[in-house]
Amino acid sequence: MGNLTAIDLFSGCGGSARGFEDAGFTTLAAIDNDYWSTQTYKRNHPKTVLLNEDIRYVSGKDLLKKVGLKKGQLSVLLACPPCQGFSSARSNVSSFDPRNELVFEFVRLAKEMLPKMIAMENVPGLSRGKGKSIFLEAESQLNKIGYKTVHSVLNASDYGVPQNRKRVILLGSRLKNIRLKLPLPTHGKNGVGPKITIRETISDLPRIANGAKDKTDQMHVSANLSEINLRRIKVTPHNGGGWKDWPDELKLVCHKNGNGGHGDVYGRMRWDEPSPTMTGGCTAISKGRFGHPEQDRAISLREAARIQSFPDSYVFEGSFTSIASQIGNAVPPLLAKAIAESVREMLSEEKQMKRIYGRVLTTG
Repeated sequence: MGNLTAIDLFSGCGGSARGFEDAGFTTLAAIDNDYWSTQTYKRNHPKTVLLNEDIRYVSGKDLLKKVGLKKGQLSVLLACPPCQGFSSARSNVSSFDPRNELVFEFVRLAKEMLPKMIAMENVPGLSRGKGKSIFLEAESQLNKIGYKTVHSVLNASDYGVPQNRKRVILLGSRLKNIRLKLPLPTHGKNGVGPKITIRETISDLPRIANGAKDKTDQMHVSANLSEINLRRIKVTPHNGGGWKDWPDELKLVCHKNGNGGHGDVYGRMRWDEPSPTMTGGCTAISKGRFGHPEQDRAISLREAARIQSFPDSYVFEGSFTSIASQIGNAVPPLLAKAIAESVREMLSEEKQMKRIYGRVLTTG
């Protein structure tokens, strides 16, 4: 079906756009305030109108004018508001983190543009725990402007992403007679095939040393571990070992005392499982289970990108640290594609009803 259009808010480096475009959508415009993320986005989505701006100062009317649409014509509005304020990995973050309010910019722009459908991705903490009140208020505001909504926590590994990454997905529709539905799993016990493993994802890449770069792939480069961390990774058992396996002289004080430290930090990934959740620190072993399953190093940028389901053809711009952050914070393209296919199916129902009844009722 033609004329499937999207606008991408908090677009990052373009993971959502890649998934939606692979499902047949055209991303007309994107907004993000991070310079290098927008450079990566521009490199891979050159036809998209790209705004490197603070979303609080962007109006829906101006956005629609830039892409040649009228209010109510856009197929779907995408959003992935900054999630660090709700992340379970940041228990010390105040509930008054200013980033928490950005979800209401998504609501505002939905009201100003009235897309047929909306799709938002975020950490589970937005819909429960410390973020629940904000999430419920945002959902209530969406309901008031005519959107029926449905949401659930999905695991990216159930959709072909080689990573256990749980995210709350909210879908909404202004089309009265369309039944909202989240994508069904394609992998795992409820899917048609097994989950994708780290072995399937990165084992074909050339071996590289700690801090080294592959001669044929500039992205296949690992961080240069400190002397103490190199000693630590060398004594970490292959295929899933962690800091609990170290001798006491290599353990951090909090680990020795048994009163601190996340169990996954400084750990190696396991070959025959999906990886843990990628983060902006995904190339640092001190930030999670980001050690290579058997080589004495952290995973490379290329390995991180593959684990997030970016194809090798996707080009990243910026410094090593910036690229790692872009990759870790992205919506995995394969998860986005699964969501897009569900949205496409619902919009197809709208098209069929138009043929039968001449029109489809919208709310509002």
